[in-house]
Amino acid sequence: MRAAFICLLKCLLHLICLKVLCVRDSLAVPIVGGRIVSSVGNGAAKYPFMVSLQDVVKEYGNDGNATHKRVYQHFCGGSIISERWILTAAHCVWRKRTENIVAFIGYENIDNVENLKAYCVKSAEYIYFQPSNYRNDIALLYLKRPFKGQLVKDLQFAQLPPHGMKPNSNESCRIIGYGATRHAGPSQKLLFEAEVRVIGNQQCRDIIGHIWAPKNDANTVCALGNNQDSCQGDSGGPLICPYSANGREYIYGLVSHGLTCGIPGMPSIYTVTRPYYEWVQLLIQK
Repeated sequence: MRAAFICLLKCLLHLICLKVLCVRDSLAVPIVGGRIVSSVGNGAAKYPFMVSLQDVVKEYGNDGNATHKRVYQHFCGGSIISERWILTAAHCVWRKRTENIVAFIGYENIDNVENLKAYCVKSAEYIYFQPSNYRNDIALLYLKRPFKGQLVKDLQFAQLPPHGMKPNSNESCRIIGYGATRHAGPSQKLLFEAEVRVIGNQQCRDIIGHIWAPKNDANTVCALGNNQDSCQGDSGGPLICPYSANGREYIYGLVSHGLTCGIPGMPSIYTVTRPYYEWVQLLIQK
């Protein structure tokens, strides 16, 4: 009887794990319940550093042929932090062929964006990423050619937080992305933003349980919104938080994973960027 009970328990846990991994592998966390981002005066982009990472889904003709054409599809978000480097989540690109990844930078609408405006990815860098538990879920993508745009003139690259920055519990932050607006829904063509609040990891454990809650308090953080959340397709996008010491906003975290999206009171989990600051600087200053 005891053996049968243990067997049943293992089966149930296995099914739960499959469900969670299915959600995670679908690139968890479009913005659920968010608002469409609007431009800020004179058509200037509100988030000029925002990146849509896209993969080849269809290809017509042969290489070198004038009729050769590639069709891309959004799969994750990111932030451009220098002319050549994009910051995103490691699980977004871990098993993808980098030669098939392109980046569209600074668009609030990615519908029918010309392929000529795509920036091809040359390589990806990781730091001890563990796919089984999403530890160190952060990656840097190196572009084949430097990004040139209005953003470069205005020096509006995404900024990593300074030493000592840590949002208070219940502090309001923002997430942005092209992800689904409902669980298991399609990604969107428009950029959405939503407000979330950072919660302590103990509170996060109390809500989602010790098995799924972040294991490393320094490198991960939980956040939840009032019927607003990140979802499939938002992974790798920024968690933008204010810093009271100077009044500026920084990319405090990256959308990593969650059990589901859009469920009231259910937090999502984000990679904290500050612990990786030195690693990032080492690469982008080469």
